[in-house]
Amino acid sequence: MTDDRPAWERGTGFLLARLGSLTARSWTAFLGEHRLTQAQYAVLVALGRHGPVGQGRLAELVAVDARNLVSVLDGLTDRRLLERRPHDTDGRRRVVALTADGRALADGLAAAAAAEQDRFLAALPPADRTRLNRLLQRLYDAQLTGPDRGA
Repeated sequence: MTDDRPAWERGTGFLLARLGSLTARSWTAFLGEHRLTQAQYAVLVALGRHGPVGQGRLAELVAVDARNLVSVLDGLTDRRLLERRPHDTDGRRRVVALTADGRALADGLAAAAAAEQDRFLAALPPADRTRLNRLLQRLYDAQLTGPDRGA
């Protein structure tokens, strides 16, 4: 199979950047369908996986500054997807937990995200998807731990 596209349009950097842009657009649309921001999605997934946690620990899990987490939690609380309650032994601390509606949404998001990923990667058979993910993970890990990253 010949490719008539110019060389710059076949380069790895271009393809990664362009696909990154397309997948970001797809992901943003997916989140919009659920009326969620990326940070809200991360909170729901983290709580779904870890169960009720303190606000400080939740901020660590979702990589959001604890001061910025409050507005994220407010939006989810307003939608009755989570609740904040006093810690059992330390009244100064707050524990964040999913409500029944929040649990249902978090569980549904996992399946919906997988379906969206399948739609985006539909041109690749399963074995190629697995290989692509493994290669991308290797590149990602190398960037995080490479010589310029202090590792």
